[in-house]
Amino acid sequence: MEGVLSAVASLTEVPRNSVPELARLARTSSSSFRAYLAEHGRRPRAEYDWSGYCLLHVLTYLEDRDVDLERSEFDAESAAINEVHDLTVLITPAHKRFLDRLDPGAHRAEELAAHFEEMGLGFAESGRAGLAGLRLLRGTIAELDDDRVLLLHIG
Repeated sequence: MEGVLSAVASLTEVPRNSVPELARLARTSSSSFRAYLAEHGRRPRAEYDWSGYCLLHVLTYLEDRDVDLERSEFDAESAAINEVHDLTVLITPAHKRFLDRLDPGAHRAEELAAHFEEMGLGFAESGRAGLAGLRLLRGTIAELDDDRVLLLHIG
């Protein structure tokens, strides 16, 4: 990925009932927001080894296919967090309805690579990066407990 600016994609599971507090903290204190995440959040087992920009482009690729992971019952809280913390997506168990459409086997690396190229992030392994993003999203959403929310942060 030579020449590609880097961003980190991080995933943190938080208790569902903590989302309003996270939004409040995001508006008042970045350090308190991060401390709260560190204390109450837990990292899923899977990690993403590519640039966070790749995962961002996976999200736009999915949105183009009517799989919108950015909308949820927590749109207001997500907007509040996004005002100060780069791109943050709150993924809920309701997003499990997209699991079949997140299956990497239902997508071609060439389609993902073409999308990355269209978005200005073409590189030799972009198709692999996209498929890895689909695997990560599908796996972490599938394992999400009903009382948890997945906070995806790209920045």
